[in-house]
Amino acid sequence: MSYKDIQKERVRRYFLEAAKDIILTEGVSAVTSKKVGEKAAYSYASIYNYFENQNALLCEAVEEIARDCAQWVRDNLEAVLSGQFADFQLWIPYGSSELQNNRLMSPEDRILAFSFLMIEYNGKNPNRYAPFISTEIDFRYFIRRDGNHFMHPAYALLLGELEKLDKFTQDKRRLIADIMVYIFHSKMHFYIRYGAPESLEALHKEVAQEVRFLLWP
Repeated sequence: MSYKDIQKERVRRYFLEAAKDIILTEGVSAVTSKKVGEKAAYSYASIYNYFENQNALLCEAVEEIARDCAQWVRDNLEAVLSGQFADFQLWIPYGSSELQNNRLMSPEDRILAFSFLMIEYNGKNPNRYAPFISTEIDFRYFIRRDGNHFMHPAYALLLGELEKLDKFTQDKRRLIADIMVYIFHSKMHFYIRYGAPESLEALHKEVAQEVRFLLWP
């Protein structure tokens, strides 16, 4: 990569990080090219040398936010299974002694842990999930860029864990993954937009019940 390419990527990252910071602190509606330029300390007029339009910038910033979530889930999966997250007991369909004895290692347990972390992370950081239910972002950008709809990076983690469930066919595992995505998205939508349910604990219980039903029909 030439020096010119390195410099171009550096400036592009400045704009991307600026947009991401505004989304997380003020919301999607607060993002303007002028505000992004000021935060990045570069002329806002040059943004469009790096992004085709503001929507492209928003989409790529949200993509980064999704990667942060997926990385956190990946980094904390074993910690959940070793009993370091007390609220995980809301998810397990058996006594908490199993959790304390560090015996949660079945494929189903790992999927419960993954699901718990998705709700824990986004429920405690609603500003990080709010962009995914925003009507101000046109996610069709990813179809034009990649030829596919936007897929949260955590989806790949979920599929990897579901592959360990031998009791289901591959088609059934894919179906379960898609249903789980729908559950997460719809529950987070109501939690963020309407405050329903009223607490994160109640949200955990609702999602846990539905995920367990999928894993133990």
